[in-house]
Amino acid sequence: MKKKFWRLAGIGVLLVISASGFTYWYGFMRTEKPMEKMKADFEISADSLFAAFSAGEKAATEKFGGKILLLKSNIVSVTKDGSGNVTVTLVDPMMGVTCTIDSLEAVKQKSEIAALTEGQSVTIKGRCDGMLTDVKISKCMVVK
Repeated sequence: MKKKFWRLAGIGVLLVISASGFTYWYGFMRTEKPMEKMKADFEISADSLFAAFSAGEKAATEKFGGKILLLKSNIVSVTKDGSGNVTVTLVDPMMGVTCTIDSLEAVKQKSEIAALTEGQSVTIKGRCDGMLTDVKISKCMVVK
């Protein structure tokens, strides 16, 4: 009887360890799908997106929050910070739509980013993170 108990206890411990290992791997070690392989949930102009958030932030966040957007607009400004992140501002410099291209993507898209100028029409794909003073789009990339 004691041998059977210890065998079952050993199997139980192995199952718990295996489940913990899988949970760690699945939760922490998996990588996010690259933006270029993700399908856009919405194709919208930056003006329309900003208008939706201005009209009702809660409803717009429910609709667009966490979704992949394909934004089309004219560039207001392009800035690069010290860590290599590039921010493309659309609609209005004070209260508009800001698209952040992280430093790793900026390296991959160096020539496309270098060609960006104020007033130029651009298509950007990224994830909508909601609105603070402006609508934040992250994980962005310039679409050719």
